[in-house]
Amino acid sequence: MTKNVKDVKDTYHRIGELLVRRGVVTAGDVDHALAIQRAHIADKRQPPKLGEILIQHKSLDKKTMREIVEEQKVGRGEKRHLNVDLRESGGLAVVVLEGRLDENLEVTSTKMFERLMDRGYCRISVDCTKLIYVSSRGASSLVSYIDEARARGGDVKFFGMGIDARFTLDRLGLTKFVQIFHTEAEAIRAFELPVDEYMSRGALGEYVAACDGKTYHLSYCISLQKVHEEDKIYFESKKHARDSRRKPCGRCRP
Repeated sequence: MTKNVKDVKDTYHRIGELLVRRGVVTAGDVDHALAIQRAHIADKRQPPKLGEILIQHKSLDKKTMREIVEEQKVGRGEKRHLNVDLRESGGLAVVVLEGRLDENLEVTSTKMFERLMDRGYCRISVDCTKLIYVSSRGASSLVSYIDEARARGGDVKFFGMGIDARFTLDRLGLTKFVQIFHTEAEAIRAFELPVDEYMSRGALGEYVAACDGKTYHLSYCISLQKVHEEDKIYFESKKHARDSRRKPCGRCRP
């Protein structure tokens, strides 16, 4: 266990990376602060912390710096924290996850999904904009609720998931089966169609056609190999492809 925690500490983002990725400061601001640190070290003086330099130069405020430090602690596992909230949007239940979803905190989230399922909700959107980390067990704990929601004719769709939270889903291959959107509006709009319109052979499909073609295909279909990228058209779902008056390809059978 100690080794795993050390590995996470060694690989989780440094303060400068988090600040730039959050759009709080520019890469140039961080480079300038690092140069100041190096100058102190060259003069054999104790270098100020990166955040202190950025605050002093008014590139960053203290409140934002505290938030970033807390995010870093949660991401590294030094602080275990998960808030689960519920709200309504567009007639759907929206579960808000904030913090770290791992094996020690998964019960907090699963209880919320259980209550929603017991009350008959089968269309659930998950706000991941403040979800910092997901463990493999935390991700797996959501799968049964996704399956149950789809069995009832609904789905569980995610939005606003950062690359750190998404990393585990990618590693487990779950992103082939789970819909993840950039914005809440995109996730809500996707509920207008049954999930089968997005799926092919049990996995999410990407539906493509030649601009002048009469059929639509899965993106890896051999029939598209000679079609240049600029001559392709992409569809959000099979229904969107059918609405363009195209028929499914008989070779890849989307």
